Amino acid sequence: MSETKLTPEEVIEKINTSFEEKSATFSTKEDLEAAKSEIGSQIDSLKGLEEKSTDIEKAIAKLEGRFESFGEKAQVVPTKKLSLAQTIVKTFSDNIDKIKSAVEKGTQINLDVKDTTITGSYVGDYALTDFDSEVDRVVRKRVGILDVVSRGTTTSKFVTYVTQTASSKNTWVPEAEAKSEREVGWREISEEVKKIAGYIKVSKEMLDDLSFIRSEINTDLMDKLREDIETALLNGTGAAQINGLLSLGMGLPTFGAGSFALSIPGANISDLMRVVKAQIEAENFSPTHVVLNPEDIAKLQLTKGTDNTYTYPMYLPQTGELTIAGMTIVSSTYMSVGTYLVGDMSKVNVRFRENMTMTTGLDQDDFTRNMVTILIEARLVQYVKTNQKKAFVFGDIDTDIALILKTP
Repeated sequence: MSETKLTPEEVIEKINTSFEEKSATFSTKEDLEAAKSEIGSQIDSLKGLEEKSTDIEKAIAKLEGRFESFGEKAQVVPTKKLSLAQTIVKTFSDNIDKIKSAVEKGTQINLDVKDTTITGSYVGDYALTDFDSEVDRVVRKRVGILDVVSRGTTTSKFVTYVTQTASSKNTWVPEAEAKSEREVGWREISEEVKKIAGYIKVSKEMLDDLSFIRSEINTDLMDKLREDIETALLNGTGAAQINGLLSLGMGLPTFGAGSFALSIPGANISDLMRVVKAQIEAENFSPTHVVLNPEDIAKLQLTKGTDNTYTYPMYLPQTGELTIAGMTIVSSTYMSVGTYLVGDMSKVNVRFRENMTMTTGLDQDDFTRNMVTILIEARLVQYVKTNQKKAFVFGDIDTDIALILKTP
């Protein structure tokens, strides 16, 4: 204190004020002892005054009385503890700039969550939280068909190819007989490019406040578009969509048992795939892939004989690809359980007029609502040329097994 610049009355007033302030609350016992020491020294300095009036002496006596009861009446009031949720929210709010920087850099940040009250068996004054910058995204189906087809680009609304409708033939001609004329024919076939698109609206505030949101939105939009394209490659209905390989519009052949009808004892999925391959090879094509649902692949691998030995080799070839009868198996959740597709996938043509394109802009009342529209779209066509469709067979597993199963 600077009592030398104050009158005794002012010093007394200052000590009284100090009493009121310091007796209001104390965070720790150490705070209480420090306050007592400070006020005690102030009273001692007041006693040391050479000139003291009766009023000053009475004030000193009164202060000494209050000082004696100071330690007895004063209580240590702990600072208010926050719940775990409140503390985490406060910690994130206080460190939002550090968090955003860590997300942008792909690094981690350690945040101290202190002064936390946790109920239950936890004992302690603080907990630590580690910010995981990897967002828990929605799980998408795996892409499979698009990886094995013949992909390319086009610059037009239609893709047109020429298919041969008739071919020349030679016949054996007896001596002096007239030879037969054979006419060769061709026809143009056009396949139309179709568009697939989607968009999302997001506030400008969210894009500004959470820097990682934009990249997450972009990733989600692209993943969803790939998923929908993959679905259409198999199941597209034509019309506004592309023709899927399993749609009637594509016109691929179905299974025909032929000479294998009702001839195979204990026929199973593995037997069926071998018979299907024979059907395709009879049309002068060599099938490369089998598309099955993961559940049917498991059934294929778990098929056993009467002695409980596996009928399907339980190992992978050196390439790491799962194969059957020399054909690579494609595991696809886009294929319905109980169905299959076998064929030469190089004969499937997918042409992109416009690959996945993302555009950001304002739509309708976006400007007044501070919203942003993010649009993603693609244009493509899928087709199998007419004379190459016999390179494929699709069907129902149980139905087609019944066609080749030899009855007792």
